Amino acid sequence: MYSEFFKNKIKFKVLPESKTKSLTLIVDKDDNIENSKGFLFSNQDLKNFLKNTYKYFKSHDKYLCYTPFGAFAYIKFKKNNFSFYNFYVELRKIFNFLKTNKIEKFTIYLEDLLINNNLNLNKLAEVLAINFLLADFDFSRIYKTPPKEGWNEIKEIEIMVNSRLLNEIKKSINKGIIIGEEINRARLLSNLPGGELTPSNFIEIIKESLKDIELKLTILDENKLKKIGAGGILGVSRGSKEKPYLAILENNRKGKEVHFIGKGITFDSGGLQIKPSDYMNEMHLDMSGAASVLAASILIQRLNYSINFKTLIPLAENMPSGESYRPGDILKTISGKTIEVGSTDAEGRIILADAIDYSKKFFKPSLIFELSTLTGASMIALGNKASALFTNKKELQDFILKISELSGDLLWPLPLWDIYKKDIESNFADIFNIGKTKYGGAIHGAMFLWEFAKPLNFVHIDIAPKMVASEEDGLNKGSTGYGVNLIREFCENFDEIKEII
Repeated sequence: MYSEFFKNKIKFKVLPESKTKSLTLIVDKDDNIENSKGFLFSNQDLKNFLKNTYKYFKSHDKYLCYTPFGAFAYIKFKKNNFSFYNFYVELRKIFNFLKTNKIEKFTIYLEDLLINNNLNLNKLAEVLAINFLLADFDFSRIYKTPPKEGWNEIKEIEIMVNSRLLNEIKKSINKGIIIGEEINRARLLSNLPGGELTPSNFIEIIKESLKDIELKLTILDENKLKKIGAGGILGVSRGSKEKPYLAILENNRKGKEVHFIGKGITFDSGGLQIKPSDYMNEMHLDMSGAASVLAASILIQRLNYSINFKTLIPLAENMPSGESYRPGDILKTISGKTIEVGSTDAEGRIILADAIDYSKKFFKPSLIFELSTLTGASMIALGNKASALFTNKKELQDFILKISELSGDLLWPLPLWDIYKKDIESNFADIFNIGKTKYGGAIHGAMFLWEFAKPLNFVHIDIAPKMVASEEDGLNKGSTGYGVNLIREFCENFDEIKEII
């Protein structure tokens, strides 16, 4: 289901360094194109042309040229102010530049992109494949009528490497393709319209997605949720004709359990406290956390990481009707803790509370790692450049920040301090679902979740700032698939954090 839209369609060919007849990338990273392998492997006539015309096109960041001696794309790479995120974006921009110019096939000499000591060739090949796939993904193709001349497609990429590295680089490219596909899976699911991706349809997609993946799937429907007292999920979903679910994925490996939890509000109208129309346009994306933890779970299995994890995905639709939960209602969660509803538009934390309760009651997590488009307040704090990180341990914070740099899923920490707890105290229940002041809303949401997660190791990432791609990301419009690559880096570096949790 939908797999044709997120699966890789590009043919990557890893070849020993040699001359090519394809359009060649000439990478300029030190104001001397003669150091580029793309230049060195060009025919002599093209070399002479490049030498004679370099002064005319070196002022361009990207330049495309067809000559009688061969075609080339001049790419200027800036080595200053290197960061992984900036490098990834630059790779996407190269791909977009060639795709926009209707290039179907090109050649790149991998070593030419080795612009920083923090990247070796294997990692470079991996991130090149990831970011070319991310740049290639275009959700609009699912619903738009194709143009008469067809979509622009890059069909084949030749990657030239030293012959002794061929097998290693092929493995790295294949790994990058798998990672890119799973990030794009999350992007596709997040972008689907709310009328199409309902909770029940999401469940069917989960089932379909796991057909060839070794994960145990447990689905709790409305009746089962009633039996275990999941009053949070049931309360939020009351106003919709769509029934709620809690999906649990398990890989049953040995070792400390890590639980990934993702918010799955498939459409958020705000409930009875309905959102203004301008704020509702992107609320089909309010299940982005759920999409990311699902895709990350599949990715963990595809890459065979030795981590013992469970993934919990609470699914509901928040709609206004005569059956909707109301401001002032008091909901009882699985743990018995009660929530006074201060706002029906702060529903995500309520369904997550039940998911966290289920995690603690029926399993033994060493760490809860949660992703959610939780608050607009996080966007006010951070804009659209980074997501907000909350955790109860400094060592956890440092580790997550480090892997966020590697993944390109940028983060910035905000406090999870006890002094904020009084802001969510309720007069009639154990906890209030909003803060008593309009200031610090991102922290209030995090503190609410921490009241259910404590005393466990806890990571909450408010991904609302990166729910959709910004202009700087080098991606097509819509979801970023935020968090999939972050979780992958978490698993890849898991040995570093075992002692902390």
